[in-house]
Amino acid sequence: MTAQSYAMTAEAVDHLQRLAMQLEAHSFKVELKSRTGLFPQLHVVNPAAPSVTEDVLACEDEGEWWFWLSWAGRIGQAEDVTTAAERIASVLHVVRR
Repeated sequence: MTAQSYAMTAEAVDHLQRLAMQLEAHSFKVELKSRTGLFPQLHVVNPAAPSVTEDVLACEDEGEWWFWLSWAGRIGQAEDVTTAAERIASVLHVVRR
């Protein structure tokens, strides 16, 4: 791993950790996964419906960091973890019928 890719991975992890704290405050279960050779990701679980999950990535694009859903859905800028957490919560929301 080059010094530049290590620094980018470390920055991605930092953004994901800040998002994790925000999501935990909203009662979501989170697990940061960082494996060699793969992008770090945050696995988010709705505790009211454990089968409802999503993986979130933090990626740099033209000097700005963004959160993305695993299916390439852009969530928002990494600097705004509050809005990102709200958008993730809306994706993982379960409507009872």
